[in-house]
Amino acid sequence: MRVLLALTVLALALTGCAGTEGGISRGGKVIGSTVTVYSLTTEPSGANRDYVDAQKLALSDAGGRAGEFAVNFSSLDLGDDDELAARAARRAIADPQIIAAIVDATPVTVPLFNAAGLLQVAPGGDTELATDPNALPLGERTVSTLPEGDAPADFEQRFRAAFGRDPAPGAERGYRAMEGILRAVADAGANGNDRARVVDAYFD
Repeated sequence: MRVLLALTVLALALTGCAGTEGGISRGGKVIGSTVTVYSLTTEPSGANRDYVDAQKLALSDAGGRAGEFAVNFSSLDLGDDDELAARAARRAIADPQIIAAIVDATPVTVPLFNAAGLLQVAPGGDTELATDPNALPLGERTVSTLPEGDAPADFEQRFRAAFGRDPAPGAERGYRAMEGILRAVADAGANGNDRARVVDAYFD
């Protein structure tokens, strides 16, 4: 517990208090009718390319929209150490258009995105952090594993048609993560640009 608490403090220190960066303070609203979903992983153009491309495919299949809102996509490299991961998280959090992030649960990512009041869908990592009070400075749940269900039965065919290659094992996790976020934004209705409402919609 002490180790996790120390890592949480370190993560927040590395970003200079992420929850107040870029106009984001414990949630808040995105201005306008366009929101952005961030994908953060290691080697997004290398080893995890198919995982990231599957997220893009899910967004494309949805027509680039979630309910009333247009949805942009941005991918960042988490790097290979905690400091680089914190910097990537800070960069995502600083974007005033961010609505949610797809990023594994770690002692760095969970407290940062939680402090900002942002939905974090974690296909992997330490999922116990999602309910660990020492990792949640906001004191509220904002982190989840993948939504229930499977990728479409023709996911592999769709991926092959879109990218000209077979998806790597596990790529469908990226598709499901993006699907879950898009569904939450749509379910929030006219409040799909409200970060707190999107969190609530995801967990409902």
